[in-house]
Amino acid sequence: MKHIDFYIKIIVVVPFIGYDSKWPDQSKHRLKKLIQNANDSIVISHSADVSSYKKRNYYMVDHDMVDHAEYLIGVFDNQKKLRSGTAQTVNYALHQGKVITLIHPDTMEITAPAP
Repeated sequence: MKHIDFYIKIIVVVPFIGYDSKWPDQSKHRLKKLIQNANDSIVISHSADVSSYKKRNYYMVDHDMVDHAEYLIGVFDNQKKLRSGTAQTVNYALHQGKVITLIHPDTMEITAPAP
């Protein structure tokens, strides 16, 4: 059997340390594991305010993370009523015609929205 190596670079960008403080323990644990296993983790700001979230969103686009990606995987609950940075990033990627796989953080349901 032929072996194919895939190199997937995982970069976690968080707005500030502790932004998950109000999350359920299970979600905090998932984020911690993701950061531990990521190639890189980036903390945008040391202040815990709304501007930190905006800076994180701009970082994702301004640093061409989406534009240079061949494929994106997002952990996202896809709640249309929420305006989240993840939602904005997913929508930007879809408008750029990127292939995306979304994983629901609670159900682990996998979806692949069409670009």
